[in-house]
Amino acid sequence: MLETQYDVVIIGGGPSGLATAIGIASNFLTSNKGRKILVIDQQPLDHQRIGENVPSEILVLLQKLGVEAQFFRDGHEPCPDFASVWGGKQVGYNDFVVNPYGHSWRLNRHTFDMTLVNKASQLGVDILWHTRFIKANKCALDDNDGYELDVQTDSQDIRTLLADFVVDATGSKSTFAKGQNVKKAVDDKLIAIVRFAQLEQPHKGKQVRIEATAHNWCYHSLLPQQKVVSMLIAELSERKALEKNAYHDFKNHLVKAPWVGDQLTEIELVNESYHTYQIISGVLEQVEGENWIAVGDAASSFDPIAAQGIYKGIKHGIFAAEVISAGLKRETSHINYSDMIVQDYRNYLRNRAHIYQLEQRWPDSEFWQRHSKQYQL
Repeated sequence: MLETQYDVVIIGGGPSGLATAIGIASNFLTSNKGRKILVIDQQPLDHQRIGENVPSEILVLLQKLGVEAQFFRDGHEPCPDFASVWGGKQVGYNDFVVNPYGHSWRLNRHTFDMTLVNKASQLGVDILWHTRFIKANKCALDDNDGYELDVQTDSQDIRTLLADFVVDATGSKSTFAKGQNVKKAVDDKLIAIVRFAQLEQPHKGKQVRIEATAHNWCYHSLLPQQKVVSMLIAELSERKALEKNAYHDFKNHLVKAPWVGDQLTEIELVNESYHTYQIISGVLEQVEGENWIAVGDAASSFDPIAAQGIYKGIKHGIFAAEVISAGLKRETSHINYSDMIVQDYRNYLRNRAHIYQLEQRWPDSEFWQRHSKQYQL
């Protein structure tokens, strides 16, 4: 049941928003006074989210959230290595042996999301799906300044909520922060065309395959339960061409990529679904303000070549929860959240530029010229 006033309202039910909710609720478990926390998300509970591989370090974060044991019970599969054709014709391997935390993981994404949802619910967090955030206005609440939030529920009713604190977990659009006149400094934009599908026959291929081509790059991976995901990263201007005729050009690009296409010719797919996402490399000019904070892609959004989306979102949520909890207790947080976000984003820009600059086979390609440049740090 939707109440009228909450201590914290989190806009966005992805990993970053749920990690924030779990962190705050956990911090008040031993307190005599529980906190009312609400998570809202405009998508349905079974919405297909992008992101299916996580680094081994994710286990440290999941332990902090109290869901590590459940993670191992949920049937996620080890990812032995990444095999890439990038910067040359030879296949290069990134083996987990070089990582002290072990191998990365390929997720059953819906199961992973549900683990976070269930943990938050167990801690008393209210979660509403199909509930769209419309706008927010500052208002006075008791002895504090807070926010009046207008939301639209699945019944199309407009409801007004009061929140002492708001968390922007709305993804790269940073909807709440932009409503507070905070701009996002954007360094680059791309699109990702993504296909999810089921294998007609079982396949034993375990490698995540990544390949650079003359005008884009692509990715292919087997997922748990004999599902697969294929992704093409391209220019914004290519969207219509890649989507038309039932994604004909998208399929052709994948098949013609020698390394990725080689595996695609070995499999038959059924139950295909296609999705287009805008990829933004950018960071909010201000990631926290008066009784609000941004987490995950709302704070800083990365190119998928960094393979840090879920990890980054959960990390942000855990640290933001510490900041919020200290504020609710009228204590001073020892965490400099804003500096952490900025430093992580700077490191990302350096790493991204390095990775794209490795590809020198097509010096006349506008794609590689434009996206390999070093951005202002």
